[in-house]
Amino acid sequence: MRALAILALLAGPAGADPYQPAPGLYCPEGADVPAIVVGPAPGEVGIDLMECHGARISGGRVTASRCYGNGGRPFPYEAELSLLPSGVLLHDGVRYRRRPSGGPCP
Repeated sequence: MRALAILALLAGPAGADPYQPAPGLYCPEGADVPAIVVGPAPGEVGIDLMECHGARISGGRVTASRCYGNGGRPFPYEAELSLLPSGVLLHDGVRYRRRPSGGPCP
């Protein structure tokens, strides 16, 4: 039984950061820029009008192995993205707040 618990711990992502933004729609405050979407599945982030898979938010950055933009071809992506203790995201100098359920950003 103990061996199974150890294997389960080892099977998780190396250096996983438990402090991640909650899944949902994050609306910009006071700026006319696109919203950020986190999830619903782990590693999915919609940012800068791209759909990213394999994304990791850590150390004030978001990195993704595959993002898709208008061209449809996958490419890696990295940008500044911080999660503040209040749950607010900070990206390119703009604060994004998680929108409670329902509707698009105002």
